[in-house]
Amino acid sequence: MFTEDSLEQVVLELLQDELNYTVQNGYDLIRDYHSVVLEEELLKSLYKLNPTLPEEVIGDALRRLLYIDDASLIAANQNFHRYLIEGVRIDVYGEDAPTLIVKVIDFDNLHNNTFKAINQFTVIHKAEKRPDVVLFVNGLPLVVIELKSAVREDATIHDGFLQIKTYQDVIKPLFHYNAFSIISDGVNARFGSITADFDRYMQWKQVDINTPIVDEVHIAQIGTLIKGLLNKEHLLDIIHNFSFFAGGKAKIVPGYHQYFGMNKAISSVVRAVDGDKRGGVVWHTQGSGKSFSMVFLTGGLIHRLNNPTIVVVTDRNDLDEQIHGTFSSAADFLRQAPARAESRENLIELLEHRSVGGIIFTTIQKFTEETGLLSNRHDIIVIADEAHRSQYGIDPDIKIDKQTLEAELVYGYAKYLRDSLPNATFIGFTGTPINSSDKSTIGVFGDLIDVYDMTQAKMDGTTVDLHYENRLAKVHLDEGILDQIDQEVANIESQGLTPEKIEKLKKDIVTMEAVIGDEDRLNLVVDDILKHYEIRKEMLEGKAMIVAYSRKIAYRMYQLFKEKAPELAAQIRLVMTDSNKDDQDMRDVVGNKHYRQTLANQFKSENSQFKIAIVVDMWLTGFDVPSLDTMYIDKIMREHNLMQAVARVNRVYKDKEAGLIVDYIGLSKYLKEALNTYTNRDRNSIPEIEKAKEILMTEVEILEGMFHGFEFSRYLSATPKERFELIQDGVEHVLKERAKEVFLKHVARLQSAYKICATALDYTVRVQVSFFVAVKSFIVKVERDGMPDVEAFKRKITEMIELAIIRDGDEVVSISAKKEKSLLSVENLQKIMAMKRKNVAATILKKLIDDKIKWFEQTNIVRSGFFSEKLKNIVERYNQMEDINVLITQMIDFAKEIESAINEGIDMQLTPEEQAFYDALAKPELVKEHYQSDVLREMAKKLIELIAENKTPDWYKRNDAKANMRSLIKRLLKKYKYPPNEIPEATELVIRQAELQMKHNLYETQSYYTSHSMAAESKGIY
Repeated sequence: MFTEDSLEQVVLELLQDELNYTVQNGYDLIRDYHSVVLEEELLKSLYKLNPTLPEEVIGDALRRLLYIDDASLIAANQNFHRYLIEGVRIDVYGEDAPTLIVKVIDFDNLHNNTFKAINQFTVIHKAEKRPDVVLFVNGLPLVVIELKSAVREDATIHDGFLQIKTYQDVIKPLFHYNAFSIISDGVNARFGSITADFDRYMQWKQVDINTPIVDEVHIAQIGTLIKGLLNKEHLLDIIHNFSFFAGGKAKIVPGYHQYFGMNKAISSVVRAVDGDKRGGVVWHTQGSGKSFSMVFLTGGLIHRLNNPTIVVVTDRNDLDEQIHGTFSSAADFLRQAPARAESRENLIELLEHRSVGGIIFTTIQKFTEETGLLSNRHDIIVIADEAHRSQYGIDPDIKIDKQTLEAELVYGYAKYLRDSLPNATFIGFTGTPINSSDKSTIGVFGDLIDVYDMTQAKMDGTTVDLHYENRLAKVHLDEGILDQIDQEVANIESQGLTPEKIEKLKKDIVTMEAVIGDEDRLNLVVDDILKHYEIRKEMLEGKAMIVAYSRKIAYRMYQLFKEKAPELAAQIRLVMTDSNKDDQDMRDVVGNKHYRQTLANQFKSENSQFKIAIVVDMWLTGFDVPSLDTMYIDKIMREHNLMQAVARVNRVYKDKEAGLIVDYIGLSKYLKEALNTYTNRDRNSIPEIEKAKEILMTEVEILEGMFHGFEFSRYLSATPKERFELIQDGVEHVLKERAKEVFLKHVARLQSAYKICATALDYTVRVQVSFFVAVKSFIVKVERDGMPDVEAFKRKITEMIELAIIRDGDEVVSISAKKEKSLLSVENLQKIMAMKRKNVAATILKKLIDDKIKWFEQTNIVRSGFFSEKLKNIVERYNQMEDINVLITQMIDFAKEIESAINEGIDMQLTPEEQAFYDALAKPELVKEHYQSDVLREMAKKLIELIAENKTPDWYKRNDAKANMRSLIKRLLKKYKYPPNEIPEATELVIRQAELQMKHNLYETQSYYTSHSMAAESKGIY
């Protein structure tokens, strides 16, 4: 069988054979389990890397590395990371004595470092734990790998993540040194930092910078991740140049696209500095961590180019503010705080007389004809965000302000940038593609360096799917008029501007505002959004954004929402820049810059009341709110503006499967036009919601077939109480037909489609879906927890049915095991026998017996083997005769037998642990001919005392400790002349029992007395 141990061996072989790590078994190490550092190895490395430093300095550095201040995990980790990167600073006392730096890792010559992988590395802190594999560099534990079985369906990669989080608490000192952790279930593999949630644990799909991305689903990810991420050169590079702490709150490590992409970008810019000054363009789709990529790029350029001046250019104030905030949080990593040009004059001050260094943020609009020459230096790097033609073109263009109806002839800002910084090197970032015909952008920045498209981001789990829902029919909008007006505006903008055409434009824009802002139409839009949002908010926890055509229309929509849904007043906010032209009422709603920043913070907080934002232009670029899942658009947008806007809902968040774009203005053709400039596989990446509806209706049809003869019409018209009875009948039907696995698979597909298209379904279909999900929930809960709390489940189902809304995860609430002395009590068995739905009863009973046998598997080697075999035989006989009543009778008899076995120990005043040894001692039938029960009972108690007094961590796996424990056990048994001569193998069973209980930590003093107490209390209920 391919177990966790088998997967562990695969990982160790990859590390040893492919990457040349030294591999060692943790059980063979003689060490202090309270220390997580290989102290001797670390000391040797410190001497090797610092041959000229005195012994006492090395000793001081060693002590600092061994005893990291642990006020908080992230603070300790950041402190250690600083030691890794900068070395340990040791003050030498004395006149004019310099501060000495003790190097910890040689990042320039990896062969000067030691790389070791140790499996089953035991650590004792709050408790004793053993991570599967720990990687050490120079004796320091930098990577933790946690593995789960590749063949057990119930062992998932998420379990690995939860185990890592447990380790971070229970054996916290190990993670003071952690660069990142890796989790895998054999098929899936991910890695993440100490602060990463599960949805931020990332895949690594590339072995090297020139190798292809590995996406095939049938290829296990663990091999690619280990060979790509744990390659010695990559590992040290990631630690040194691609890890930082964002504001002391989060540890950031790169995705593979960021690591390889930014290494390409760094090399390209370094070449361009001495060449044509065109560093190239990085196309990484929206939501893929572009701001962090810019930080990694800047850090690399500062290192490679000896502290050049970096100028980061954006095209919007809010985007400038957002990226500046990211860079500010990484000031330690960049070794300098970025400056933000508040005005054109401030920009000139920051650049004009600077001779070296500096990271300066500015908007492109600050570069004008009047800016003039700022610097002739060759070591200035301009990083331009959203490097597309509208901002960075060189040719003049006509720009029209649709709010003020003013037009002017404007040169591309690249011209003024080049005039101001003629010898600078340019590199561009974009989340949308650069058209091959866009000669201006290519002329300024150069060719594409790296591409990470929408499809790849979704496949990697970096972003989620986007879906499109057209609701034009709901608001009776004449799309033809809008098309005509929009085309006219586009034609005028693309041609010269005459007074006649200006007047024509003014009339068309006014007409557009009148059509979109018509009071009757706005009422329809608001009504429909409220109806739509009511369904969405019950399904998902996320937030919504409404994009209005103009400031005036946005304000009117805000008023209508408050009038029509006063209960949502605290959840809806209007987000726009303030204007002197606004009347006082509007100004009071819009507020000032400080108020807008407060709103931004509230909207980003998943727990705030602020759920719905009405915007016009703000927050449509560079504003990340992972919990945002629905965007209602009532404004015509095109090309990169449209794609940047809809990408606001593609961020990963908890169990969010997709973002939804709801169209009230007719964006379908513009989406298609925009996507035509993307990669071939991206062009169909925003499917219409109708496709999800088709999938859902197909699943409904399949499920209806599985319930042939079931009267759904009764379900639709039934009372809540009658519906609940029908749900239980549905559960019985699925179990009776032996169709559980197929049923659960189709309901899972149904739920995935439902989350996307629920708002497009009729009420009757939503109720029908609620039936299938309720049946699934009941089955899952019964199989997971046994006896359901029927009343609690009934209340939950009634609520679901009344709303016809399905939440993924609504399940039956179980009886708390803490309140029950035994779930196999006489009372519960009587309840099960009385159930009219016999297949449900059998499922519950089997679950309860399974759980009890699993408990025996951890405590009693004799009973667990016997009980497991007996249950298997009962179920096999049932499968042959298919008489459910016979199965229930036999399982209830069996349940009573299990409880009787437990009572035997209680009658003899034995704890469960002592009873397990009694059973092992008495297992061979011949034993009872030689020993009285009291003698066996005494031996069992003495064995518990012996092991509790002499146990050492991992004694049952370490050969030396195991031999010692075996010797002690045999010596004790020999005092009682055990075993009899004719059954020498009896001793081996006793030792196996000791190993089993030790493996499950049953010799802790607290658990020993607790179990004894519980056993004594429990006797009366069986």
